[in-house]
Amino acid sequence: MKLFLFLGALFCFLGVLAGALGSHGLKEFLLRSNSLNNFNLATDYMFYHGMGLLFVAVARDRYPALSFHYVGWLFIAGTLLFQGNLFLITLTGNRMLGMLTPVGGLCLMAGWLTFALQAFRIPKSTH
Repeated sequence: MKLFLFLGALFCFLGVLAGALGSHGLKEFLLRSNSLNNFNLATDYMFYHGMGLLFVAVARDRYPALSFHYVGWLFIAGTLLFQGNLFLITLTGNRMLGMLTPVGGLCLMAGWLTFALQAFRIPKSTH
């Protein structure tokens, strides 16, 4: 749980930092390179999945018998591959690892689907 909390908070921080850089320090560069949309998408997804990891940490703590840890690892892998590659491509123009971006997207989708399936397995409260 500690790792998911840490990385969730870190991803949210990086999302806010990237948003500030994209709006101010890097905006002209991103506009010239026609990559502002990809940078903004990576920024948004970084923040969303940071928040997702925070929710995963809470769910994992509350329901340890369920497999929420898989969700966390899928979010981490997806963030590194999807958002990481988008940031790399937009900032360097290097598309060498671009084929991994869709794999990251699949990890993120699998993470949300796994989250939904695990949430469905939460036992009904007896209260």
